[in-house]
Amino acid sequence: MIYQEDRKLAYDYLSKFTTLLRSLINDAERIYRSLGEELEFVTTYLDLEKLSFGDKFNYEISIGENVSRQEQVPKLVLQTFAENAIKHGIMSSKYGGILKISAEKNLDYLILSIEDNGIGRAKSKGLSHSTGKGLKLTGEFYEILNQINKKPIKHTIIDLHNENGVSVGTRVEVWVDRKST
Repeated sequence: MIYQEDRKLAYDYLSKFTTLLRSLINDAERIYRSLGEELEFVTTYLDLEKLSFGDKFNYEISIGENVSRQEQVPKLVLQTFAENAIKHGIMSSKYGGILKISAEKNLDYLILSIEDNGIGRAKSKGLSHSTGKGLKLTGEFYEILNQINKKPIKHTIIDLHNENGVSVGTRVEVWVDRKST
């Protein structure tokens, strides 16, 4: 952006990047933050990715009825999975794709869903040079949190297929006990 002398775009990118860094520094000692704060963080991250990749992907965020933005969630719960969806699913697709993030209530749980319509995990394995550290660290983080939570944080990764059995993306669901935070 700087080399192309697009000063406004470069400024927007740097401003959003600074916002992400400031949030990480301010939240360094926190384990949980409000859903509203997590949504702001992931939106800023997704906007940065859109500045980098242009129209290669879009995103949608939906919050179910009766879901409060004050609900407490583990920090980076959305960003980690959104990054994986973009990096491994959507960017590997020649058509790009869409990332959908949602939050819904289910009894005592808040269900956070991160879904993409990318190439799927099976195809992605052959293309990726990933170390898998992001998912490993996330799993270890949840294990530590589950030692103090009343009910465990659970996450599942679901491969999505069309009626012909062809992979059409991936959905991650994270179940956070609304009473343990």
